[in-house]
Amino acid sequence: MNSAYFLLFLEYFKIGLFTFGGGYASLPFLYELIDRYHWFSHEQLTQMIAISGLTPGPIGLNMATFCGYETIGFDGAIISTIALLLPMIIITSQVFRLYKKFSENKIIKSILYFLRPTSCALICAVGIKLFWTMVMKNSFNLSMFDYKAIFVIIILFIATFKLPRNPIYYMLIASIFGVAFYFIA
Repeated sequence: MNSAYFLLFLEYFKIGLFTFGGGYASLPFLYELIDRYHWFSHEQLTQMIAISGLTPGPIGLNMATFCGYETIGFDGAIISTIALLLPMIIITSQVFRLYKKFSENKIIKSILYFLRPTSCALICAVGIKLFWTMVMKNSFNLSMFDYKAIFVIIILFIATFKLPRNPIYYMLIASIFGVAFYFIA
């Protein structure tokens, strides 16, 4: 087996094994891949995040597929996708069996309670790193901010507390504002 294939499999297996909290929680691992192997650039990772968010399916899986494709090609996409999924399949099948047995255990509840903020912290750290990268590349140009979008975000953020509804309503409202602002500007 080619060592590049094995290395790609190993790295994405580790990402699948140690990532809790969804696709965005895997971003610190992807940044480490950039620093260690230079398989892709920071700019390419930013594009991968955007494309993964736009394509149907889980973001982490889409990013693994896209990163594998960028690294080796079609074979890399298949290898990284399988490598990312394999630990989840193994762990989930075993955890489900054990969870039914130990779901009321205080230690298990504490571990699961601890993992939530950890995932949020990883996602926030990556968001700050992405923002900082964008600011440094653009020399902090105020024109890079879309004030209409910021206005919509603030209004919808307040609305989620004042008028709690299904998130689909807020996505629909944001889409309507986006289309309206597109035609107004």
